[in-house]
Order: sequence, then structure tokens, then C-alpha cells
Amino acid sequence: MNTQILIVEGTSGVGKSTLIDALIRKYVSGNKKIRSLLHLTQAHTYGPLAEDEDRHSLTKEKNLVHLDSIYNLLNWSTISIKTEHKVKFFALLDTLHLTHCVRPGVLHWDDIKEYDAKLKSIDCKLIYLYAHPQTIWDRGIEPRQHEQFITGYGKKFGNNLNEIHQYFINEQILLEKLYSNSQLNKMDIHVEDDLDFNVEKCFNFWIN
Repeated sequence: MNTQILIVEGTSGVGKSTLIDALIRKYVSGNKKIRSLLHLTQAHTYGPLAEDEDRHSLTKEKNLVHLDSIYNLLNWSTISIKTEHKVKFFALLDTLHLTHCVRPGVLHWDDIKEYDAKLKSIDCKLIYLYAHPQTIWDRGIEPRQHEQFITGYGKKFGNNLNEIHQYFINEQILLEKLYSNSQLNKMDIHVEDDLDFNVEKCFNFWIN
């Protein structure tokens, strides 16, 4: 493959965006010539589902169409450079099909296992970020308790901070099971480890 595509999964607030930002900066700072670089934040991978999710009108079919649109972008980016002898396309995605099975949650593993296989066919890689329950509280709940994510969106997960915290602990358990089912070349990371160490480890996994 002449591409390096990496999906980063993990429950809310564990540091996915921080890791991805560090990986992008490391790639850019280490290369004089920047090749095609695609970064899809959750504004692309998850955000387009939010309106239907809030209206309770999101269906399995709509969710799968959205996933297919992302796969088609990645697939085209791959096949369009199939004659190249060097890696010319780099991509980082902040969550994708695994997250969609837990949030918004209209999909299940049986709905996405073929999609997972399609991602494998274009050599996508997967990193899963694992956090201890206290870390989920310290990073994902307590600092954001007055932000809209908790005061607005988070209300669907619980009536108070402790209930929201428990939701994300349970979400992580479900994500772990989905991660174990994935056929992708994958690696799990403990977010409590040193950030620079994790960045170096993840960068080598992505690039090599």
C-alpha cells in the first residue's frame, strides 16, 4: 500500500485529539516535503450524525451511508496512487465505526464487521486508547463539568456527573470488546503512560 491510514478510538476525554495533534505535528516537523495529509476530526466522523441523533431520527441505514462516504474517500485516495512507489497519502481519523456502535449506538458489531473488513482491505490501522476510570473522571468529566459537552450533550448519559462518568466507563468496556473483534492491524495504548512515549510509539505504528 502507498498509504498510511490510522484510526484512533477510545471513549470521550481520554486524549484522542491530543494524540492526533501530536502525531500530525511530528509528521510535519520531520519532513521537508509534506505528502497528501488528511485529518478527519469528529466534526466529520461523528458530527454529521448529531442532528438526526438529537431528533431520534437516526437509522441504521443513515449511519451506514455516512460510514460508506468516509470509506469511499479513503478508498479513492488509496487507489488513485496505486502506481506510486512511495507512500503518498497519510490519514488520521478521530474515531469511526467502533464509536458508532456505542454512540449514537444504532449500529452493532454485525452491522459493521463487513465495513471493518473493507477498511482492512485498504490497510487501515487502529489504535485504541484505554484509560483507568479515575483518568476518565480527571480528564473527561471534572474539567468539562461546566462546558456544553457535559451540561448539554452529556445529559443524555446521566442526571449528574457520577452517572455520566459511569456511562463512559461502561462505554469503554463496550469499545474494548469491539476493538478485540476488529480485523485491522491494531495496537492499544494506556493513556496514563508518558505522552511523549505514547506519541513515539503510535507514530512508528502509523508510519511504518
